[in-house]
Amino acid sequence: MPRFTDPAPEPKLRADAFKLTREEAQRVRTATRKVAAARGGFIALSVALGVSTSAVYHAANPKRRPSLAFAVRLAAVAGVPVEVILSGKLAVAPVVIGVAA
Repeated sequence: MPRFTDPAPEPKLRADAFKLTREEAQRVRTATRKVAAARGGFIALSVALGVSTSAVYHAANPKRRPSLAFAVRLAAVAGVPVEVILSGKLAVAPVVIGVAA
């Protein structure tokens, strides 16, 4: 006797509201590289963000799309609103140690 089962449920996907557009993703990748350069590299940035180094490399990779959560963390570390990161208007000055202002 054949058994009939329910069809497999469709996989749950992230809501579209939490996905970055291509332009926003490119801006987050650029901001990631800028903030990493100002912070002393990808490892220092990963420590400041509280994520693994591979997550930072993943976010900077042009073949990948960073998450909105990463953009929010990056904005917090950079000390700017997330809108600045997503708009591409981030200007970061490198930290200079031992020089009087």
